[in-house]
Amino acid sequence: MEQMKFVFDGKLASMHRMEFYESARFQYSASRLLVKIDNFRRTGSFPSKISSKNIHDIQVRAFQQGSFGIEILIPALMAAGPAVFETSVSAIFSYVVDRVFKSADDDVIRDALSTQRQLMETFDDTIRGRDDTITRTLDLLRDEMAHERELSLDNKELYERLLAEQERRLLVQAERDVLRRMTEEQRADLVTMSAPLLKEMNVPLRRSASHVSISSVVDGQPRRLLYADKRMTDEVDVAVVDRHLTTIDINVVQFNKENGWGKFRNEEWDGLASFSVPADILDELRRELVAAMRLNGVSVDCYVVRSPALVPLRIIVVDVNPIDD
Repeated sequence: MEQMKFVFDGKLASMHRMEFYESARFQYSASRLLVKIDNFRRTGSFPSKISSKNIHDIQVRAFQQGSFGIEILIPALMAAGPAVFETSVSAIFSYVVDRVFKSADDDVIRDALSTQRQLMETFDDTIRGRDDTITRTLDLLRDEMAHERELSLDNKELYERLLAEQERRLLVQAERDVLRRMTEEQRADLVTMSAPLLKEMNVPLRRSASHVSISSVVDGQPRRLLYADKRMTDEVDVAVVDRHLTTIDINVVQFNKENGWGKFRNEEWDGLASFSVPADILDELRRELVAAMRLNGVSVDCYVVRSPALVPLRIIVVDVNPIDD
């Protein structure tokens, strides 16, 4: 039995309440998303209509006091019917989140740490710009807590966000052999289906809560999957991921080999633009992208992430090659 838990906190949720409409909107979208992901891992596709034939006994546990939490119980795959993708719903959920949510970069981390000057100065002096920014920042915040020094609210939230991003990447990397079996069309369908339902998480973040945390337990292993506020979920609203690969030449200016995010220049893009490498292929591309920072340019196969008006916002890199002379 797999468990997934959605916990809202802040605002009304801190008083164990939520706006009825906002709560219902979220639960409707979350239920559709998890049922469709469950069907995708079983069959490789989504049902055109959700009915009693394809909900596979996914259940919700009775609400408990605390921050407003919703716990979902997902049956394990049955041995009698082999699945197309023999993995957890949590792994596929994380695979999608890895593609549509932007990870924290140095600027985001520094902005949060600026609420406590000594932490910001330590970050600037010893952490910023390093390959292991996330790990070192988490260690910095853990050290503060271990010495019972109070963290600001921004830094408490930063800690939860970075920890969720780190644990989510580890889950995707652990399941990469299964996740790579998806065809290009299946990847596109999965992200296209999931993104609009994921963005519904921002509905309770209007009045009911200030942030949402999502975690799972699979085979007794607890793992954080996402910690997000309204700004992060609003970014999903404007993200439309291309269905087909594009090949472009880029000059890699920055690359964080720990979280797979970086900056590049291209004559058709204004200024510095962002790119990411999905967690399931980061190990394969890490060396090439580190080396690319010493070159004038490389050719990358990527998916372009666009605004609703189809303006390019960033790219998701899936392969790196030398530029042909």
